[in-house]
Amino acid sequence: MSADSLIVVPAQRKPPLSGESLRFVGRVSTDPVSALADRMRDDCVGAVDVDEIAAILEANGINDRVADREYGLPSVFALAGRVVARTYDNAETLTYPVFPAEGPRVRTVVVDTLVRAFIYLTPLAIGLGASAQVDGVPALATTGTLLLGWGGGQALSYLGYRALSEHGTTAAARLLGMGFAGLAALWSPVLLGTGARAYLVAAVQLALFAVASVALVTNRERPVLAAAVPCWLAAAGIAAGWGRPAVVGLLVGVAIVLLVAYLPVVRRDPTRRGRRRWRSWRYDVGYALLYGLVGTGQAALLRTVALDGIAPHRLPVEAVPLLLGVPLIELTLVWHRRRIAHARASLADRFAFDRRLGGISAGTVAVLSLPVVAGALVAGAVWLGAHPPGGQAFAAAVLLTGVYALCLVLAAHGRAGTAAIVVWWPTLLVAGVGHWAPALVQVAPAFAETLAVATLLGAALPGLAVAALVLRDPESYR
Repeated sequence: MSADSLIVVPAQRKPPLSGESLRFVGRVSTDPVSALADRMRDDCVGAVDVDEIAAILEANGINDRVADREYGLPSVFALAGRVVARTYDNAETLTYPVFPAEGPRVRTVVVDTLVRAFIYLTPLAIGLGASAQVDGVPALATTGTLLLGWGGGQALSYLGYRALSEHGTTAAARLLGMGFAGLAALWSPVLLGTGARAYLVAAVQLALFAVASVALVTNRERPVLAAAVPCWLAAAGIAAGWGRPAVVGLLVGVAIVLLVAYLPVVRRDPTRRGRRRWRSWRYDVGYALLYGLVGTGQAALLRTVALDGIAPHRLPVEAVPLLLGVPLIELTLVWHRRRIAHARASLADRFAFDRRLGGISAGTVAVLSLPVVAGALVAGAVWLGAHPPGGQAFAAAVLLTGVYALCLVLAAHGRAGTAAIVVWWPTLLVAGVGHWAPALVQVAPAFAETLAVATLLGAALPGLAVAALVLRDPESYR
């Protein structure tokens, strides 16, 4: 056997052998476990332990009953152990000392994160800049499309990531393109009678959400952001009062960035995985709907707290925390993920990893608490009679940034249901009181802002506690 054919396995990833004789070593067999091990060789090499292989088997529909019926083993965990053992049966296993891997570079992390953050912010920033052009457009075309695009974008992005994993970049881009085209087709009859201008506003909103989704899923943020620069400039021109030329420039820029973002649809995909059945599509569609519920709640909360009453001639102070806070929160979470990945790659001992995880998670939770504390301090100053810039509206926007960060953490760690609760109950409370008890707002004009701040605090504080537990849990990183 040549040196190139050896499989080099880190010491901490050697499969725990049970002492049972390996009956199929050195000969070809029709044993279904051996066939399964051949298909899962790459997964076994990259797995941290046998439990991770068991999780992969369960995700592909192999439970205890299937393991007993088709593989003759009592449980999926026993099957996982046998699969790992079979993977290395026919290769000489060498061990080598684990050297600390190089950690993430600050410059790379910051640049990559800012690029992603600007992609996130493109729909919001262009909407704020061009807000003068939507004055008088029916709420169905503005707020309704905002909810549809944000929620639909979250759901389709989840499915896009699954398609990317199963079938490659082209399949993911096509799924997103067909998904947003379907949303547009379903939304068009709803806008009947609202006028051509309403259709144009809705189309631009959906196009921007489609661009952001496909850029993030296919990892093409840099070319898409470069193509979106004319859109940012045109939105700034509209805000500066340049009129019709700026509007035409924005429409042309949106068309160009849409074409650039969806170039993978017509390109040959070098990452294509071949024809494989999407076994977990029922589960994925259900979870995508949950992500869509979270996204719709985020849009509704944004509209309720920060966007009501925007004057078309100025940038509202309530938007400043969002425009500045989203990149900073994204930077924190990306740095957290890369530090965790570095720890998993460099630490051979599980207890050492748990200690490192605790330190990294504590620092991340401290950063996540900053907008919550800052918003509470601003609101407290107002309640005590002070007059900070922006008042309670600014405090609510700062707290909204913190709630968004907590939703992102919870959803990324498999707690999308909790994220939906965190984002929806303050939305329903604030909107419901404003709708069913308008007399309170008329008697005390600051009541709506006070209610928004109080409910956001009520959502952020328990959400922060849950996020701290989730970030500290090693199982949430699988």
